[in-house]
Amino acid sequence: MTNTPSRFARMLRTHRTAHGREGRMTQEELADALGVSVDAVGKYERSVSFIRGDLEHRLSDRLGWRREDVVACRKDWDARAKNPPQCQYRQLDDVLVDKIFAGSWRDASLASIALADADLGDLPSGFEPSVDVFLPIYETHREHWGAIMCGDTMVAKWTLPFLLPEDEALFRTGKLIEADLSADRLHRPILPGSYFGYCPALIVRSGHAGASALLMASFVTFLEAMAERDVLLHGIGTISVSAGGAQICRDIGMTCLGHHALDPGFGIWELPGHGVPGSVFGRRSALLQERYSAAYGGS
Repeated sequence: MTNTPSRFARMLRTHRTAHGREGRMTQEELADALGVSVDAVGKYERSVSFIRGDLEHRLSDRLGWRREDVVACRKDWDARAKNPPQCQYRQLDDVLVDKIFAGSWRDASLASIALADADLGDLPSGFEPSVDVFLPIYETHREHWGAIMCGDTMVAKWTLPFLLPEDEALFRTGKLIEADLSADRLHRPILPGSYFGYCPALIVRSGHAGASALLMASFVTFLEAMAERDVLLHGIGTISVSAGGAQICRDIGMTCLGHHALDPGFGIWELPGHGVPGSVFGRRSALLQERYSAAYGGS
């Protein structure tokens, strides 16, 4: 893989932009046209996979692509698979922001939102990676997100703002809408205490699995910095919007609480405070093991 989207991904997104009943085809409509799942289309557009060989002809038959373009997409995919990226992964900090974003954390925040938009694909209204919603949150709560760079490209990120009790209740009942969040509707953990962390995005760009370890380390470092100030989380929650996202939740050690009211395919997941010591986070940090076991039990 390379750092840029595959030729196939670029052509699919261009096709969707130029077609459809209302001028822009949705991923669902494209999936219907090709006879594949919406999850498959999402993977195509994120450069995670290429269409199966026995389905290639549908690009010409059903989308009207020229045969030479289909062949060019396949050749590009094969070449990318043979040439994985060779780069040094680095955690975004003030030094890199100065170098890559001319000292602007605002521009870095915009890059992180663009990464989510490219990776997550089409989402229902209320869950899009909206600049209007998330830019003020990223700027106001800068310590609550982290990113990994490959050269000048952002390839991975995490975000963990702390919800107010009323929004935690909405999360648990499957009624939280991200578009309703705002910078002033989130906790600023100035004082020690117990909070609830909500993760709207944990992303590793296709072809950059090597960034996962550094991304996890930066997340654990954040939790440790909070714990050293006696700021602990009685729960970490997220909403999965795909089978891949649900698997990541399982791998972390989260429990599915149910499904979101907006879409039964969206899972509501939580890692409770007492589950942190036995989670991937606790196994990586003796400090988190000690502090969370003392506060909430668990091992």
